[in-house]
Amino acid sequence: MEDLIPIKDVIEENIRVQELEKQGFIIKPEKIEDYLKDFKDQKSALPDKTYWKNKRVLITGISGFAGSHLAEQLLDLNCEVHGTIRRHAVPMHENIEHLRGKIFLHEADITSAERLYSIFEEIKPNAVFHLAAESFVPTSFREPVRVTHNNIVGTIKIFEAARRFDDELESIQVACSSEQYGLVDPNEIPVTEDIKKNPFRPRSIYGITKCATEQIAWLYYNAYRVPSVISRGFNHEGPRRGIQFVTSVIHRQIVEILNKKRENIIIGNPNAIRDFTHVKDTVNAYIILSEKKIFGEPFNVCSGKGITIADYAKLAINLYNLKTNIFVDKKRLRPSEVPLLIGRNDKILRETGWRPTRSIIEIIKEGVEYFQQHPEQLGIEAH
Repeated sequence: MEDLIPIKDVIEENIRVQELEKQGFIIKPEKIEDYLKDFKDQKSALPDKTYWKNKRVLITGISGFAGSHLAEQLLDLNCEVHGTIRRHAVPMHENIEHLRGKIFLHEADITSAERLYSIFEEIKPNAVFHLAAESFVPTSFREPVRVTHNNIVGTIKIFEAARRFDDELESIQVACSSEQYGLVDPNEIPVTEDIKKNPFRPRSIYGITKCATEQIAWLYYNAYRVPSVISRGFNHEGPRRGIQFVTSVIHRQIVEILNKKRENIIIGNPNAIRDFTHVKDTVNAYIILSEKKIFGEPFNVCSGKGITIADYAKLAINLYNLKTNIFVDKKRLRPSEVPLLIGRNDKILRETGWRPTRSIIEIIKEGVEYFQQHPEQLGIEAH
């Protein structure tokens, strides 16, 4: 217990954050009804079913969180869905077990050019969604060389395969990240895609690898005309999120409290502010961007509103009418933190008509419901 600090002793007041709240960019639990009004009857462009019908699609990292949701959406659009998975000693990929028999799986290490070439030659994909990456930021601090090799070399190998087998390729979307922005000056919030206004200042090896991923996509489009689609995804959340990510850490603890298995919520940095989008909205953005074929330029995929991790936990507690305390665990703090990330989504709305339609309340409720349905994932410590 010596590493646990009451949240009231750690909360910081920030004048710029108070200004952003007045401007409508910050979600507060006590004003949640005002926020929800923005989502009432909010409409978004949807993928064109006619365009996607019978397309051969390859998803790298299909068994991951976003990959599994993307596969579901593409199946609904009547695509022929293929995906790469990494070999495990036990061939279990829980996120896509319900899709067995509907999708085609190809074991591959994305850093293996030989294997990727054979997959591209066999499938001849019309569209590629490159989601395979080590995406948990703390892992990139613990294993920087492996994460760098996987994320950067793997991306180069994917684009080399796309360049060599591009006769029927119409788009290759790369999932980049808001972590590229990194240490944003509070006066630059909300961040835009304009590199002059919002230069990259990544604060992790993961963020650096995503800067490289975007540059690789840009280079292959400009040098070889590979049809590169670039998205900068902010935090996307929902059911099946990995247990080590902060929203799932909170959702799991809510379930444990409801089950009377714990008393308190324990989190890392409570002052970090993140822009959360439901994963189903995020993957729809990936699909629409690929469909629109706007190549070689980045698009923020975000909600345009931020919330502190402390307030996210408070909101979850309020939703379930719990009487519990929140503590900060010093062991959960990163060596180098990104304190504030809120994106502006004007560009993607203007160019494609996409906007998020699912609220932060739906993210929390669906995340909690997922762990209620998967009790085997409770009681596991994640750092």
